Amino acid sequence: MLLPAGLALQFAASWVPDLVERAFSRSLYPRFGGALGCLTATLPFSLAEVLVASAIAWLGWSGARSLRRLLRREAQPRATLVRAWTIAGAAYGFFLLVWGLNYQRQPFAVSAGWNAAPPRTEELAALAEELVDETDRLRDGLAEDEAGVVRLPDARIATLARVDEGFAEAARLHPFLSGGRVIRCARPKPVLASTILSWLGISGLYFPFTGEPNVNTTLPDPELPFAAAHEVAHLRGFAREDEASFVGVLACRLHPDQTFRYSGTFVASLHALAALRMADRSAAKRIAATRSAAVTRDVEALRAWSARYRGPAQKLAEGVNDAYLRSQGQRDGVRSYGRLVDLLVAERRAR
Repeated sequence: MLLPAGLALQFAASWVPDLVERAFSRSLYPRFGGALGCLTATLPFSLAEVLVASAIAWLGWSGARSLRRLLRREAQPRATLVRAWTIAGAAYGFFLLVWGLNYQRQPFAVSAGWNAAPPRTEELAALAEELVDETDRLRDGLAEDEAGVVRLPDARIATLARVDEGFAEAARLHPFLSGGRVIRCARPKPVLASTILSWLGISGLYFPFTGEPNVNTTLPDPELPFAAAHEVAHLRGFAREDEASFVGVLACRLHPDQTFRYSGTFVASLHALAALRMADRSAAKRIAATRSAAVTRDVEALRAWSARYRGPAQKLAEGVNDAYLRSQGQRDGVRSYGRLVDLLVAERRAR
């Protein structure tokens, strides 16, 4: 009954987002998620990466062993299926209780008291213009590599360790972003197998079973601070991709380090222009043309990174992620990443 019970809990929670918000996301989860994040933060490596690699190896060995026993008629198919069903039920139940119910919390815009109506074309154009101008201003004076692309002032591990500084500022603006014990302990972890994540089109991954935000360290420097902040936003209980992206952008734009502020604004401007391009291609082209040469170099570096790893593995991973997000109530699937712009417009309306 474990798997049906977990699915029933998820369905019931989807009907009472305000209760999930109060009783789980702001009460139970910070205690459990915070304790788990504090425990694994003491490790100098990603425990999630070790567990995933071990699980893949175990599943391969166990699957081959079960298949061999079935072919030899040493095991009953029903017993094998019941065992797999039970393990899946236990894992899914734990996933929901340790983090997954955050998918059913009330929308960020509701918590912030914002008008989240779909943006009009003129609002998208105004937002894109603002963000492009701000990106140009923040780009001035930043360190560059030999190709003229933004370079992080610190080593990547040191940069990841400073992500929380922006969340501390964001929590002053929106107290429900405080994250409880998480704010004092959690740190994003670099992934040793980052090249594999790149081929799969994954910039980072939050692993709820260990409370660890994991970051792909092959990312170009202009995007890395935002990617880390996005995964930390997941740790703080924002499971939906659009909301994690918005919280990540917010934390970056409020960070005391100019490189973080640039990274968050840079990524936000890319999303705003992409949304405007769908509504008014000529306006998007006109605004994009006003970028400075330095910002344009950063955009080209990001495109080159994406093209380098594009392939069939990325399409397969995107399909799996799309199915997972839809199973958690995100009807747009992977398209929900782009709904970051709806929250950026809602914030602009409030301002």
